[in-house]
Amino acid sequence: MRRLAHLPLLLVLCLLSSIFCFGQKLPPEAPPKTLSLDLGEGVVMEFVLIPAGSFLMGSDENAGDGDEYPAHKVTFSKPFYLGKYEVTQEQWTRLMGKNPSHFKGPKLPVETVSWNDCQKFLSLLGEKTGRRAALPTEAQWEFACRAGTTSSWFHGVSERLAADYAWYGDNSENKTHPVGLKKPNPWGLYDMTGNVWEWCSDFYQKHAYPKGEVIDPTGPTKGDTRITRGGAWGDNTELLRPAARNCVGPEVANQGLGLRCAILLP
Repeated sequence: MRRLAHLPLLLVLCLLSSIFCFGQKLPPEAPPKTLSLDLGEGVVMEFVLIPAGSFLMGSDENAGDGDEYPAHKVTFSKPFYLGKYEVTQEQWTRLMGKNPSHFKGPKLPVETVSWNDCQKFLSLLGEKTGRRAALPTEAQWEFACRAGTTSSWFHGVSERLAADYAWYGDNSENKTHPVGLKKPNPWGLYDMTGNVWEWCSDFYQKHAYPKGEVIDPTGPTKGDTRITRGGAWGDNTELLRPAARNCVGPEVANQGLGLRCAILLP
């Protein structure tokens, strides 16, 4: 009987413990490291999770072009997904209904697409998948391209290794090639340099870089041109550097302009 006297107290303690645990917020579930989006009819888009973190963006004054400095610290407060490959012609055609590319092939990167064209594609991709699709910012692109490296090229200090990772002027035979044939960068992204220039979301300004640290930058708020990154099939190795910048009018479409999609997390 003496033991039974403690029973109500035990029940109260158990109840309080349950209430306390139930009220606690569980840590958010980590997003998967890869993402596959089904566009229908056997066409999919694959993405790689790019982690939150920091890196040194740009170049010192004694390296690169005049629009690449000052080198400055950039921090990303949350992860995002970036396309494992450049958008292909079959993916573009699946959503847009037509293929504007000069070099034809379902697995070739889509090209001859303007920045404005890309906005239409991204809108359709979002409607189709329920995801928040966008062009990467210039900072997101460089962070993903460098993939934790700090050398002039993500594959090291020697430009001679470029042919292992990119289609460019020395090996492309003046045309694009199917995505994913070369080695990926350290984060598993293919053709980050070469093949086609990749549109970014930012306006271009020559002296856009700040001197201090920035968090989740989105670039200038106005401009006449938009950023492209990565170099293309006809370019030299200088333009394959992660820090190299280029700009084109948003209405321009030519055989060297393509895209890689980002998927933004809530």
